[in-house]
Amino acid sequence: MEGTSDANACAESATTQPVSPTNIRSTVNGGTHIPQSAEVDTWEASVHAATQAINNLHEYNRDTGQRGRSFTLPITPGCEATIPVWSGRSEWLRQLRHHITHTPTGQAALTTHSIGIERLMAVATAHARFADSTTGRGVTASRNLIAHHAVVSLSVVNRARRVLKTLQMGVEVERGRTLRTREYMAAELHHGGQQHQAASVWALSSPKHIVDATPPPPQRPPRSRRTRAARRLARHRTRPQQSTTAASTAHPQATGADTLSPGTYVPSHTLSLRSTHQRAHARPTTSIPQPRPLHLQRAAATLIARSPVLARGHIGNICDTIQAAGIDTTRWTGDDIAQTLDRDTTQRGWTWPTADRISSPVALLRWRLTHIDWTGPSPSQHRTAANARRRREQHARRTAIHHRNAMQATPEQRESALAQIRRTLRHTTHRRVDLR
Repeated sequence: MEGTSDANACAESATTQPVSPTNIRSTVNGGTHIPQSAEVDTWEASVHAATQAINNLHEYNRDTGQRGRSFTLPITPGCEATIPVWSGRSEWLRQLRHHITHTPTGQAALTTHSIGIERLMAVATAHARFADSTTGRGVTASRNLIAHHAVVSLSVVNRARRVLKTLQMGVEVERGRTLRTREYMAAELHHGGQQHQAASVWALSSPKHIVDATPPPPQRPPRSRRTRAARRLARHRTRPQQSTTAASTAHPQATGADTLSPGTYVPSHTLSLRSTHQRAHARPTTSIPQPRPLHLQRAAATLIARSPVLARGHIGNICDTIQAAGIDTTRWTGDDIAQTLDRDTTQRGWTWPTADRISSPVALLRWRLTHIDWTGPSPSQHRTAANARRRREQHARRTAIHHRNAMQATPEQRESALAQIRRTLRHTTHRRVDLR
């Protein structure tokens, strides 16, 4: 029909909309909006900016050396330049143990921060586990992780870190804090999770005065290296020869002479498989354990005699506990140790627990010994010094008395002096008479 269309049968109600080049409608889906050039440009700019921001965060993570399953705080450039590197994991631990057991500074640090030697070494070992093997830096483990590996509490970790700071063997490069906005996004990009805080960054160091004060490790005696041929020849020299006769052998030259002789024939049956195939290296020899010093054993025995509850454990454990506490048993006897423990208990206002309440006497002794300073003179040394001072005073007093007695006049000297006085008086009396 004229004036109608397939889409609309009523010509009167059909309206025609002008087509605008800036407002295009889809012929398939009438309600779908097709973005125009200005919107596309804005969207592309937003995508480009987001991509650039993500690339910048990736570059930031690479520059700050992010590794592991957590985000670590970036190090301020140049702050590690003044921190000496460590001497290696085992050597650093050996330096730390020597410093806290043989120097007054290390022992004073233990006393100040109330921590024992073994707990400090456990925390230090946990730190060394996460440090860079070459420089000792990059310890980014949290306190909870350090406490888990050292099997101690967070309080012990804090006290151990204070000791490391005091000895300058541990430096806190960056203090743990809450992450900033950029760091938070970089952390999420690094491990895919949400992280709001980061742990401190530590560097383990071996300062020059620590290295100089630590004695070198004991050197193993060099083992002589001989070639396989030299070992075989030496073994054949010491090998007993079988006595053979010319009638009993097919080779008349085979006699009991030295096998190194130019004219000697060595039968093949005399060379065993062991002599022809030797190991390249000698078997490791087991070291013979050295006995403990006699003065250490005497101190442990005397301490056990003073404290019978310690008799439950082996005396070797008591010796090891005394030695681990850094007590010089050449100066401290068992009586001195027991007397010092009693005095420390009284000064702290404590009382010794009864024997039935002590489940581990050796552990209790170890804990008590680590809280006492053993670097000063022992009570026996104080007594020896007091006795020597008293003997000097007595000797000085006897010398003074002897000198005083030596200055006294003898009876002959007194008689002679009295006679001289009488003569002088008589002479004076005669002169007075003459004057009259």
